[in-house]
Parts: sequence; structure tokens; C-alpha cells
Amino acid sequence: MAVYEEGRKASRRYLKLLLKLVGTALGLVVAGTAIWAMIYREAAAYLIQSAKGQSQLLFTGESVSELLKKSDTKPELKHQLELVSEVKQFAEGQLKLRPTRNYEKYVDLHRDYLVMVLTASPPLKMESHTWWFPIVGTVPYKGYFDKEMGTAEQAKLEAEGLETHFRPSPAYSTLGWFHDPLLSTMMQYGEYYLINTVIHESVHATHWIPGEVTFNENMASFIGNQGALQFYAHKYGKDSKTYIDAANKLADQERFAEFMNQTAESLAKMFDSSLSDDEKRIQKPKLIAELKQRYVKEFLPTLKSDGYAGFEKREWNNAMLMSYKHYNAEQKKLDEIFTQQGRDIPRMMEFLKQPDVMKHFQS
Repeated sequence: MAVYEEGRKASRRYLKLLLKLVGTALGLVVAGTAIWAMIYREAAAYLIQSAKGQSQLLFTGESVSELLKKSDTKPELKHQLELVSEVKQFAEGQLKLRPTRNYEKYVDLHRDYLVMVLTASPPLKMESHTWWFPIVGTVPYKGYFDKEMGTAEQAKLEAEGLETHFRPSPAYSTLGWFHDPLLSTMMQYGEYYLINTVIHESVHATHWIPGEVTFNENMASFIGNQGALQFYAHKYGKDSKTYIDAANKLADQERFAEFMNQTAESLAKMFDSSLSDDEKRIQKPKLIAELKQRYVKEFLPTLKSDGYAGFEKREWNNAMLMSYKHYNAEQKKLDEIFTQQGRDIPRMMEFLKQPDVMKHFQS
């Protein structure tokens, strides 16, 4: 659960950026800007691999309607394809989200990730390393269809003294620029994730505020979570085991995000203290070890769903923590608004579409 949630959010952020990067790469190829490519050789190579990866999604795949008709389509895949159609109808009909032509095509990637997303941070600051590209400007992450290229960049960053986090992302959204395909990687985390993702992307297609990525992602994540619960209530009833299990997953997801935020804040407080850098380097692994012990002894016993055990065995560093810190900032505020709007998603969406809505999210 922890792994898929991290990958899910990162993938959406990355692919929205990727569309701009693809446009830059295609423009580079078509225009033949050899001088730019010579000066920014590494950036040009990165943009070209992004364009190649995106083109695979645009020009490959099979029609979902045809797959449902074929006798040799696996029953499990047919069930997933039918479920996506059912969730889309619910999102557009009951939740009043904008209709789209997404998920009319299925693409089997023959791997367990869509892109690998690379982030980096300085070891004694809770902040993100950034990159600059023509047109899109400064960004805090890079995504790689070419895994080997990403691994090489990761090694380079670590040699420069930065901490890194290199993780798989299974899905994406193009915000209506293209008809998004249904990907094999979206199926690998189970039914709840699939339902949540379809609703999440429908939110992006319904409402997007330019320049407010954190708000947009928090909004879509919140409504994706609540919409998935409402779908289960509609289909199975609130007394069903399916609904109860989904509610437990959401509650655990929220607890996990809060624990990661608190972990980042604990480290940031130490980084901002009067200790010398040498003392901070000594204290940092000790503090992380203490937080991991709390995770195992105090946090894990409170959970009701699977998927979080063993997370303490992974490397915890600033780059990993920043991946959570940036994109869970507004969940409490959104829950307040949801309650004020009678826990009604269509009413909440209308509230969030107000021209001055950002005043409610200013600290």
C-alpha cells in the first residue's frame, strides 16, 4: 500500500510534466536545434527518451471493446476492463465529474512500471533538488522510461553528495490532452487502487488550476479516495466486507501519510537547529533509527489493512520523505470543506471551482 500510494502520486505529477517535456523534445527533433542539443546534451537525451516512451502509449494498445469481445481475453482482465467502465459511469453520473474518452484502449507494458521517477535532496536540508528545462522551467523530479538512463543519473547525483529516491510509477494523467489508455501497470495493485485511480483522473479532467499543482493533486487524491468509498457503498452497501475493507485502507493510508509528515518535520527541526553540520550528520541516522522503531512498535499495530509491514526496512532519506511531504499538505483542509458541504462530492467540486478558492488554502 505504501509503495503504490507513493508511486501513484508521483506518476501523476510526472506525466503531467512529461507532456510538456514531450512537446519540448518533439520540437527539438523537428526543428533540428543542433546548437541547443550540443550545449544541453544530457537534457536533450532525456527529453528524447521521454518522447519515445510517450509515443509508445499513444500508438500501441488494443481497443477495450474488442478485448471484451475476444474469447481468448483472460477472465481477470475482462473483469478489470468492465470494472473501469462501471466506475467511469459512476464518476460521471453520480459524482457529476466531466465525461471523457479515457480508458477506451488497453496497453500491456510487459513490465511492472510505467516510468521510474527520480528525486534528490541535500542530506542536511528537507528540500528538493531541482532541474531546469527549456519551456517548462524548474522541476523537482525527473521520470525515466529508460531505466538504465535513470540509474546512471541517480549514481551521478549521489556522487555529488545528494540523497536520492528512485521509484516506480504505474499510472498517469494527461489532463485531457490525449485519450489516456488503461495500462497493465494500473492493474497490479488490486481493485481499490484501480477504482481510486479512475476517479482521481476524472477529477483532473473536471477541474485544474494552472500553477497550483499541490492543490490539484491533493484535491484529486481526496476525491479519488472518497469517491472510491462511495462507489463501494453504491455497489455493495456500507455493511459489506468490501466497503469496510476499503474504508480501513483509506484510514490506514491517511495515518501513514501523517506519520511520514511527522518524520520529515522531526528531521527538519534537527537540521534547523544550532548543531554543527558534523553533529547533524551524527544525529541524523540515530533519529531515523528511533523513528523506524516508533513505526514498528507504535504505528504498525494501529493499522487494519496490509501493505505497510516492512517499510521500515527500506532506506529513509530526505528525498523519500519529500515525496510524501509535498503532496499530503491539504488533506485536512479538504476534509473540513467536505464536511461543510455535507460530505457531498458534487457540492464540494462546485465549491472548489470558485475563482477565489485558493484563499482557503493559504497558510
